[in-house]
Amino acid sequence: MSSAENEEKKLTRREFFKGSAAGGAAGLIVGAGGAALISGSSKPWLPKTWDYEADVVVVGTGYAGQNAAIASQDAGASVLVLEKAPERFAGGNSSVSGGGMTVPLNVSEAIKYYRALCFGTVPDDLCGVMAEVMAKVPEQLKKIGIETSPRQFAAGAAPAARPRTGLSLLPGSGNFKIYYIVPSGDADRRTGAGTLLYLALKKCSVDRGVKFLYETPAKSLIQDPETKAILGVVADAQGKNVYVKAKRGVVLACGGYQTNREMLGYFNYPGLRIYQWGTPYNSGDGIKMATETGAALWHMFSIEWITPSIKAPSEQYGVSVQVSTGYGAASGFIFANKYGKRFMNELKNLGHNKESLELTYFSQDRVEYPNNPFYLIFDENLKTKQPLSSTGMGMGGRMTWNVVHGVCKWSADNNAEIEKGWILKADTLKELAAKISMDAAGLESTIAKYNEYCRNRKDAEFDRRKESLQPIKTPPYYATELALTCINTQGGPKHNGKAQTLDKEDKPIPRLYSAGELGSFFGFLYPGGSNIPEAIAFGRIAGENAAAEKAWS
Repeated sequence: MSSAENEEKKLTRREFFKGSAAGGAAGLIVGAGGAALISGSSKPWLPKTWDYEADVVVVGTGYAGQNAAIASQDAGASVLVLEKAPERFAGGNSSVSGGGMTVPLNVSEAIKYYRALCFGTVPDDLCGVMAEVMAKVPEQLKKIGIETSPRQFAAGAAPAARPRTGLSLLPGSGNFKIYYIVPSGDADRRTGAGTLLYLALKKCSVDRGVKFLYETPAKSLIQDPETKAILGVVADAQGKNVYVKAKRGVVLACGGYQTNREMLGYFNYPGLRIYQWGTPYNSGDGIKMATETGAALWHMFSIEWITPSIKAPSEQYGVSVQVSTGYGAASGFIFANKYGKRFMNELKNLGHNKESLELTYFSQDRVEYPNNPFYLIFDENLKTKQPLSSTGMGMGGRMTWNVVHGVCKWSADNNAEIEKGWILKADTLKELAAKISMDAAGLESTIAKYNEYCRNRKDAEFDRRKESLQPIKTPPYYATELALTCINTQGGPKHNGKAQTLDKEDKPIPRLYSAGELGSFFGFLYPGGSNIPEAIAFGRIAGENAAAEKAWS
């Protein structure tokens, strides 16, 4: 940790103590630091003293966490929010999202749609709750001072002139609009809608007196072994355990497990490297904490894909540095595996795609993923036309962790990346294949066949759009290794319509709530822009219900 980060943390803690002293009547109490658990007492699971105390303790500062904190505070409870990241990086995936909220216009139609999306993985009563609370999200935000407006019909309501495909085939699919926060000025209009919404919610929390502890990740929950009630949280403050008493309840809103390689291997695809589109701080902490208390898990296989990453910088920076969504639109390029073969339509939309992807295909005969690793192969024409990775994306705004936080600055002509070795260069295809350990004969044959498709304006193998079929024939030639990218994972602890976390018998674990991407409703099919209103709606539900619990002593 840098000296600047250390000083920032000291200032944050000084401000917290200052605020606590001034606002003690609100119910937030600071106790002795570093208390150990009682040894030999009648309740050995309780700390000797508590470092912090609040009616409701929220873990995570994304949309779900902020709405839980706001709802609890508005219900008269004192609130303390624990956040793993430094304040400037807080907000999880929410703070770098697109900010779109897909909201149903008719509850009865939405119930049909949500039921169809789930493929039997969610009980009918929860589908009904989802439809009702998601429809009220714009109204919910307006009540706390955040204005939203619809911009367009959501994907699924296909225009009459086009054939219905995908999610538009499901009952109730044409019943939605996408809402966004209304920017308040020119500066706001240059900021991504997701970041704006996060900052607006954070301001609502701070204005209400909600207290935050940044760089203080929750590690485990304190549970009464007899009643199973959750009584508090053990967190980490610069390597030291701190004990946080939750007099009424705990809300887990700390996102998915997309940076946890072990969990990705257990729940999804062992052996494949997957880079996260969003926050590097989502490492499955909530899943670990919840399961230790007896929570059931659901929807663990559900992972949301998006445009591939450029592997070398993604590995260096620990977050996805994506290929530009407009790469190669009028220039020659292909994807090739180590055998030098094309294996898919390179323009295929991977966003939230639930098909059996070519990139995750496992060959039992070869006992391998034959299409991983894979490479973007192109020539001088593409190299000189545009950067392989862009610095902005989304609906007139900015999103993804890399773009919002300016992690990787890509050169306009790709030369800096060639010098770094992220892009490999060669005068011949044979030489290029040798540099990436690819079958040279396979690559030469594939390029010859692809160039023939370009001449005929017809991709006979994968039916790529004809306007994208430009030949690869101008040396030098280039290659960069790509990798899978996920937006987020949906799995986590199972919950009911009251946002109560459920055990393996579907009974609520007393005083424990969960919301957001951590145990999302969406266990199979996912309509774009739905995690955000889900997090907002169930964050509020969790916060209200946690605040309504009777305080223990």
